[in-house]
Amino acid sequence: MDVRDLAPALVAVADLLRAANKEINGDASEVRVHVNGTFKAGSFGIDLIASQQLLSHIKDIFSGNTATAISNASAIMGLVGLTGGGLIGLLRKLKGHPPVRIEQKADSETVWVNEVESIEVSPHVVRLYWNKVVRTSLEKLMSPLERDGICNFGVVTNDKVVLDVHDDEVGSFSAVGLNADAEMVSDILSSRKLLLIESLAFKDGNKWRVHDGNYAFHVSIEDEEFLGKIDSGKRFGKGDMLIVDLRQVQTVLGAKLLNESIIVKVWEHRRPLQASLL
Repeated sequence: MDVRDLAPALVAVADLLRAANKEINGDASEVRVHVNGTFKAGSFGIDLIASQQLLSHIKDIFSGNTATAISNASAIMGLVGLTGGGLIGLLRKLKGHPPVRIEQKADSETVWVNEVESIEVSPHVVRLYWNKVVRTSLEKLMSPLERDGICNFGVVTNDKVVLDVHDDEVGSFSAVGLNADAEMVSDILSSRKLLLIESLAFKDGNKWRVHDGNYAFHVSIEDEEFLGKIDSGKRFGKGDMLIVDLRQVQTVLGAKLLNESIIVKVWEHRRPLQASLL
């Protein structure tokens, strides 16, 4: 492997772990990375030695005592996914596509790959997903897979392969389109929510105005079956009721708090002035 191709990937290892450490631990701890590389024909990889040998062989040195340093280093590498799972595992599942939605729970978050497939991850992994420096560094780390003759990226610990990424997966690690200034703060899916239609828009991309009994807001519609009914001429009007699954996303962009509401599924359409709404 040409050293000119390899060098940026090695630098990316350091940048990736530093950025991940800063995202999770802030500025209180610092990481310096020295890597032992093993490079074979058609592949490139990193040896991650057993934790008790980590400081002497990998020398991922975090601030604090030795035990804390090893613990922090192992945790960060786990969240990034260099030992399997983590951010790398999430991106491999998403295959270059953004999540359909992310549901927050007490100790984990559910990332929906599509409407039927999801993956449970740590909230820290979601933070890394949205971190532009982390994502860009990971993209650079995997970039040698775009070169002819490089088929695999691997991570080995104690002579055991813990991560094996193939060249046909390199697109999964692209950071293109990730908004560096945006931060998702909540993503909530409410099931079977009753909405009152206040105004309608039938052009593609236009939003409907609805009321949930407390507030009026605009919604976009993703339910293809429901959109098909609209296209086929089914009548909808002001005052009609919809029972829906509603996704509500809050994002911070600069000094602005942005809210987006999406109707994921329409379960029922009811005419106005019905005696029973439930």
